[in-house]
Amino acid sequence: MKTLELLPPDTILASVQKRAEELLIIIEEKMRSLSKAPAGRIKLIRRGGNIHCYHVTSSAKPAGKYIPVSEQKFIKALIQKEYDQTVLAELQYQLKLIDNFIKKYNPSMVRELFGSRGELRRGYISPVTLSDEDYAARWLAQSYKCKSFREGEPEFLTSRGERVRSKSEMIIADILAKNNIPYKYELPQQMKAAGGKLIPVYPDFTCVNLRTRQEFLWEHLGRMDDSDYSMKTVMKLRTYSKNDFIPGKNLILTMECDGIPLDRKEVEALVKTFLR
Repeated sequence: MKTLELLPPDTILASVQKRAEELLIIIEEKMRSLSKAPAGRIKLIRRGGNIHCYHVTSSAKPAGKYIPVSEQKFIKALIQKEYDQTVLAELQYQLKLIDNFIKKYNPSMVRELFGSRGELRRGYISPVTLSDEDYAARWLAQSYKCKSFREGEPEFLTSRGERVRSKSEMIIADILAKNNIPYKYELPQQMKAAGGKLIPVYPDFTCVNLRTRQEFLWEHLGRMDDSDYSMKTVMKLRTYSKNDFIPGKNLILTMECDGIPLDRKEVEALVKTFLR
């Protein structure tokens, strides 16, 4: 598909905020741990092939008190304390950097710069980023040649009046529409088959996550109890894999067989997970 904008929406801020929350949890944990740690510090001295441990509690007595090898728990606690103090300082420094970044970083400013222009000026500008509504409209406006229907095939119409090939596809399309997820039915994709030959593949749906602008293919596997259908499905999924369309990454799969129909709640959950 044609690139519609130079700069996709920001996804950094949410990740940075999540990182700040993670850092804060560990900082609080290390502070609690240090409050219970033994006083003083450990000094390690190598003599010959042996390591001798000393407990230093005063700068006036830098040599410290010898710790017997048998006191492994105490030695471990002092060494852990030393590490915790060092890592705590680094975590606090990183959190400070992130907090400063969050205070100054305004990802919406780029979009607001376009919106702040008058209507006349906006008509002459090609913005570097689009609103979700504009992006969806432009994405949907890109035309493509649909796969034809054979004469006599059952007719299933979505809530938008689009013809699809099964009741389950109609359900998926209607749930996508209800959630305002832009999609295209059977948008052809050129993929490499065995031997490197390019072939057209028609995934049931091509959807876009407006928050990230990532496109997903959605395949509904509707007759998994049919051995011939299952064999063709395996070959299709291998083609997807060879072209870097991986389930859970950019490929969504639903399936059913006789007696186990499509689950609407599963479709809703997949939409929430990958497309919102």
